[in-house]
Amino acid sequence: MILGSNQSPSDIDTMIMVLNGAKDRFVEQYKPIDEVRRVALERLNKMCNAAKNWHYPVEKINETECREFLRGSRLLADASMIDGDTIEEKVIAAFKSLRTPEIRAALDDKLQSMIDAINNETDPQRVLEISRDEVFYLKTVDDYTDECPECKAFAVQLPSSSTVRLVFCESANYGANALRRLVNLLGQEKATSETVFDGTLSDTLCLARPDMIDVVGITDHKPTAIEKLAHVIHGLWVPVDRSETLPSPLKLTAPKIPNVGSFNETFENVADARAAALWDENKKISVFWSGGIDSTVALVALLKTVPTNRLSDLTVHYSDASIDEYPQFYAEHIDGKLTVAKTSPTNIPTDRYLAEDIFLSNTTKEIAKSLKTNLVVTGELGDQCFGSASFANNQDRISSTVDDFLAEEDFLDIRDEIDALSDACPIEIKTVPTLMWWWNFTLKWSEVRYRSLTAVNDPESFANVRHFFDTDDFQRWSIANDNLKIKSTPETYKFTAKDYIHAFAKHDVYRDKKLKVGSLGVRWGKPLAIDSNHTIISAGDTSTNLDLIKTRYGDRLERYATCP
Repeated sequence: MILGSNQSPSDIDTMIMVLNGAKDRFVEQYKPIDEVRRVALERLNKMCNAAKNWHYPVEKINETECREFLRGSRLLADASMIDGDTIEEKVIAAFKSLRTPEIRAALDDKLQSMIDAINNETDPQRVLEISRDEVFYLKTVDDYTDECPECKAFAVQLPSSSTVRLVFCESANYGANALRRLVNLLGQEKATSETVFDGTLSDTLCLARPDMIDVVGITDHKPTAIEKLAHVIHGLWVPVDRSETLPSPLKLTAPKIPNVGSFNETFENVADARAAALWDENKKISVFWSGGIDSTVALVALLKTVPTNRLSDLTVHYSDASIDEYPQFYAEHIDGKLTVAKTSPTNIPTDRYLAEDIFLSNTTKEIAKSLKTNLVVTGELGDQCFGSASFANNQDRISSTVDDFLAEEDFLDIRDEIDALSDACPIEIKTVPTLMWWWNFTLKWSEVRYRSLTAVNDPESFANVRHFFDTDDFQRWSIANDNLKIKSTPETYKFTAKDYIHAFAKHDVYRDKKLKVGSLGVRWGKPLAIDSNHTIISAGDTSTNLDLIKTRYGDRLERYATCP
């Protein structure tokens, strides 16, 4: 430091000391601007390259090894080349490493912009400020991941469909961006061209992925009342209200709610009649049994009503998880007694992080295969008839009052919409289970009805799907018997269905203690949407590439937007 000067050693190459006008003391003076720029550019390049190489070294991890680990083909024990002790830590490290080339390129662009700013600046002091601004330079990483604020968490967390789902809850447009990033990260979109769609599209949809909102041109879309309620009941697709009370952001249709009338059939009679009707179609039947309550009801009903010499027409599709969920039933009524087909495990192994297939579960793939030759029977729509998985194992929600629940969920801004939806219910809503049953029954029915078909390529195969609870009589029973769905504890959820199973299988523990367990594992599928004529709307491998979608459909998908 020069005595009497506030210049720092880092500035010395750009400064000289000269006498003032009175010639009684030395003062600071910058060298000519070209010299200042030269020094500043040297300093800038040194600083930026050092920061880039420190934070995002190119030799950190082999790209192939990272992708293998993220896709689940490399075990945790074999991933020693990746920083971190836990699966989560290693996933984050691998994820960041795969992004390193993109981020380094973005940093290079930022460096060039700073160089241009220095070359265009005429104020020596400002030139020096630019050359020192490491914070501005590294903020490029934030800019790169913060194209939307809600995406930032996605960029630094585990790359999973669950994370993307949370982003969709903040904004359809941000969620669409996050989904595309995940697809690109995992290299799932491999198609390079697309044919022009020459078929006919109906004017409405029966199923739509949430990024369809972005595709049809609805910008800056924030969740509406119907979408907020659908999130509470674990909806993943764009909801449609069967009561026709709450509007959707897309033109969607759903099966109408039947009139109850004087309906007084028992659950047993409805289930037995449904199974008998399935046998009457005189086709081979594939029942997808998870070991859970809904699919077990379907299998029990089919076994109770099987015609003479038709048992060989029944195939039970199951997994190891199915046996774990109901081992006694498997041992006594399936193993060695029925034709079986074992599906691939649906559970993610504990020693690996499986992220490759974010769209389809193994179950939906197996369903698609079986549809070609057999009727496919699932336990789908059981939750819609009985209530909701979102309260089934939650004692606080079961016990809470409606007002307390709505206040806790911070629904004050949409309370008018909630009240309007409640007014449309054919029965009085006095409890949280009844409230959430109604939301599930109206807002999620269409999603559940079609979501298992996301692996289907042939629309004609839709005709072979039979969700066991997808009948008018089951819906009438559901409306007429609100008191037969749950009592006061999680163990009593679907107690009427468990009583039906118990009458056949005689397993007290399953009847008295069985809790709700999710099994299908459907997120999204390749189809971007399915129209009301069951025409599948898709492009490329994942239907996430906007250019491929545009090539295939042009502006034809904009018809499904309910607002500009």
